[in-house]
Amino acid sequence: MQQDDDPGQDEEIALLYAWRSGDRGAGDRLMRLYYARVLSFFRMRAASVADDLTQRTFLACTESKEHVRTSSFRAFLFGVARKMLLKHIEAESRKALHQVYEFEVGRPQSILSPSGVVHQRREHWLLLRALDRLPDESQTMIALFYVQGLRAREIGEVLGMPTSTVTTRLSRAREALRAEVETLRAPAEVRRSLLADFEAWARSLGTAM
Repeated sequence: MQQDDDPGQDEEIALLYAWRSGDRGAGDRLMRLYYARVLSFFRMRAASVADDLTQRTFLACTESKEHVRTSSFRAFLFGVARKMLLKHIEAESRKALHQVYEFEVGRPQSILSPSGVVHQRREHWLLLRALDRLPDESQTMIALFYVQGLRAREIGEVLGMPTSTVTTRLSRAREALRAEVETLRAPAEVRRSLLADFEAWARSLGTAM
């Protein structure tokens, strides 16, 4: 829910243009609104470099001369973040060609890794384990929809696909996530608690970041 002192979508885009023109106050305002959210997005997929990727995302937004064509600033912002994440994954994959790893080649270090462990409810931990088993696109859709609160249209703008396609694939990703929860080893009471209020637990994932 938008707070009374939060800017609307058009005003947020105007703040970005002002920031690009040198208005540091506009930049500070956008950072206060979105820094933690972008950080949590990266912590789910690349925890060890989340701070660096977050800073690079905001820097890219200010340095770009691209006109914002998305329906909202947050769709534009997470589009930049998504590209930054893909570049990181590609770089890790290239690095893996020259080194021997014990973990899956090209897999970024997620919140599930030792450096990403934070205080979490057991339901969050199980949900994150299940999420980590999904394909990259499904993970991104779940993160943008549940954790970041983007609408299907905005997710489509981030991923470059029609809203109808997002709706279909998001539904499949949701069902796949539930299926993974049901197959992972976990205490029965934790699984029951998670599946009984699945939507609420998914939306509260941001608190586990």
